[in-house]
Amino acid sequence: MALLDVMLPGINGYDICRRIRDEIDIPILMVTARTESADVIRGLGLGADDYITKPFDPSQLVARVRSHLKRYQRLTAGRGMGENEKQAADIIQIQDLVIETKTWKVRKGAQEIKLPNREFELLCFLAENPNQVFSKEKLFEAVWGYDFVSDAATVSVHINRLREKIEDDSRNPKIIETVWGAGYRLNT
Repeated sequence: MALLDVMLPGINGYDICRRIRDEIDIPILMVTARTESADVIRGLGLGADDYITKPFDPSQLVARVRSHLKRYQRLTAGRGMGENEKQAADIIQIQDLVIETKTWKVRKGAQEIKLPNREFELLCFLAENPNQVFSKEKLFEAVWGYDFVSDAATVSVHINRLREKIEDDSRNPKIIETVWGAGYRLNT
């Protein structure tokens, strides 16, 4: 695996991330020299699944890429099923939210909601463990697949993006609740 450090002429990584996320649902890992919290939050907010700052350990980068690819393959394995198989897919219903875990679909009422990989995984994890409180560290480990590395912003950003998409009022969430000092809970 070769890594090249290049500057992007006429466009930045945020714009590329946004364009990719608008067109296709694949894992996006941003590798950048920008280390400010605002940059990390912006990158994750635009749809990146991971944000790695330079300098980085190449073996850790490879491990993260492998983790994202395995998760993507597992989560997209249900795509392309026939109609009968789709009807038999695992379904979780929370209030007016329907999550089809095998077909990778989320609906709120009649409207389908498109979620990037990490948001979908986070929602599924919480939905499969309803009414339980999970710390940011536990959520990070369960969804991202490796130990929490003092990046609380990652979990918070993904929770906020999920709330904007699934809550009637994201400022007063009813589905994904913050339990102050403890973490998050998905209410049924």
